[in-house]
Amino acid sequence: MRRVSKAQIQNARQIGVLDYFRICKPHELIKVSAHDYRTRTHSSLVISDNGLFHWYRAGVGGNNAIDYLLKVENMDFVSAVRLLNELQPVRSSFQPVPHPMNTPSIQKSFEPPVPDRSSETIQAYLYRRGISGKVFRFCRNAGTVYQTTRGGYKNCVFLGLDSQGTPRSAFTRSCQGTWRGDIAGSQKKYGFLIPADDEDCSTVAIFEAPIDAMSGASLTQYQREKPWRSQFYLAMGGLNHQSVDYFLENHPQIRTINLCLDNDAPGRNFAKQLLESLSTRGYIVIDSPPSIGKDYNEQLIYQKQHLNSSPIR
Repeated sequence: MRRVSKAQIQNARQIGVLDYFRICKPHELIKVSAHDYRTRTHSSLVISDNGLFHWYRAGVGGNNAIDYLLKVENMDFVSAVRLLNELQPVRSSFQPVPHPMNTPSIQKSFEPPVPDRSSETIQAYLYRRGISGKVFRFCRNAGTVYQTTRGGYKNCVFLGLDSQGTPRSAFTRSCQGTWRGDIAGSQKKYGFLIPADDEDCSTVAIFEAPIDAMSGASLTQYQREKPWRSQFYLAMGGLNHQSVDYFLENHPQIRTINLCLDNDAPGRNFAKQLLESLSTRGYIVIDSPPSIGKDYNEQLIYQKQHLNSSPIR
């Protein structure tokens, strides 16, 4: 039987909901007042800076991250405690001496999740999301998408690599629930990338989430108007300009940028900011939000269901 210690439980209970979101899902937070936030996924979920949260749609609430994971993400207690203990080390029983205000913070080391031997669960999950078999197999074979198991749950891992091919960030998405988040120590400047077939390709399509980048690639294959790897596909991991800057620094041949951000207020506002800033740097920037739905995955699913019932493989 899986167990957690009293120290692990105590440590997990000290992590607030707002702290959890700032570490794992900063792109989800939308500030609606001086002291309150809502989330992009659940508009009726209100998180206050006093440590409380309330999900009005479901009529549940709480005052720590464990309450949130159990009541909103439907995670079991042991898995929730283990997850939260991965975000920060167990506190010792003594009171540490405060650091001077000018002491720099220490970046937590990054360790990507250990891959499973199988990828059957994430393959089924991504196929349900409409992802092309060809796109999935390319990413799996490149090692940037793989399956991992934590606390009995199967998760899909999307890796962000540096210019030398070393993993520097990882975003995980549960295949069996709604949980998702960044692995501790991930550096947001390293986005999830599907490279173009030609390394001198001058076009990149930029998305918010890895699933949207894979959806954009699948749509290109599905439409058969051009080879699906005729451009780069970059997922920022939220609304994050750092990954865009890093990509452009390492791909100086880029001339055309397609902004494929979400069809919601945060996505539209960030697209406008990127369009203005990148245009002033001499790039040809095209605002290309999804024509159907909130994001490119919704557009992909719609087009597969309504325009062509044959599977993409």
